[in-house]
Amino acid sequence: MSEIAHRESRVEAGEVRARLPQRIRRVPIFTAALCHVRSGRKRIWLGERDMSAGAEQLILLPAGLELDIANLPGTDGYLADMVSLPQALLDRFRQRHGPLLLRQRPGLELCPAMDARLAAAWRLLTDSLREQAPPEIREHHAEGALLALALDGAVGPLLRPAAPELAQRLRQLLALDPSAEWRLEAVARRLNLGASTLRRRLAAEGCGFQRVLEEVRMGHALQQVQAGLLPIARIAEASGYASASRFSARFRQRYGLTPSELRRTL
Repeated sequence: MSEIAHRESRVEAGEVRARLPQRIRRVPIFTAALCHVRSGRKRIWLGERDMSAGAEQLILLPAGLELDIANLPGTDGYLADMVSLPQALLDRFRQRHGPLLLRQRPGLELCPAMDARLAAAWRLLTDSLREQAPPEIREHHAEGALLALALDGAVGPLLRPAAPELAQRLRQLLALDPSAEWRLEAVARRLNLGASTLRRRLAAEGCGFQRVLEEVRMGHALQQVQAGLLPIARIAEASGYASASRFSARFRQRYGLTPSELRRTL
């Protein structure tokens, strides 16, 4: 389990690009993240709420949410920076700045304005990631961005209670190798639980083993399709699907479009 802990403790960066509009439904957020759109706009639907952000906002993506997302290119296409925030970092921030968190605005406002203070903190964070600074410096600048959000009363959504503990541990384990032929009994042993205990505790958290496995595989597949590097058939295999056609059908059922349709927007 040490590999899981190592992977989940890092502040990491990525990019999302598109030439054509993308509309993707039911996107699971496994790890909290910050997103800034450099070109174009992003629309987010959370239930009945419809939010929109461009370069003048910073987008908060709290862990545990499931969002409908549209990436809308501008004249130069669509380009957004993403920074993942480990749960341990958020927990430490909550402990250090408890009194400040009482000032946070209620509700789930996911697209706060990017004022001068927040913009400066964001630049420091993204520069440290781009320059592959040591982990301690990355975490320091990530906390700076969180502090800038907190001073504006906007960090609250990122500090929502984490996903149920066992389901989150299970996601972390399965994400190490989405293509593996995972079985509940073997996974239970890896988590130091009996199979019946794992099944019962997952049910108490409102989910099941196969559902979590499918979410992890589809989340991995979405990232790989958007990255645009591997053929669809290879992504299907790496996501645990022996049949590319079955993979495409499940992807469409989950996200509202096939992998090939999404790939054509890149």
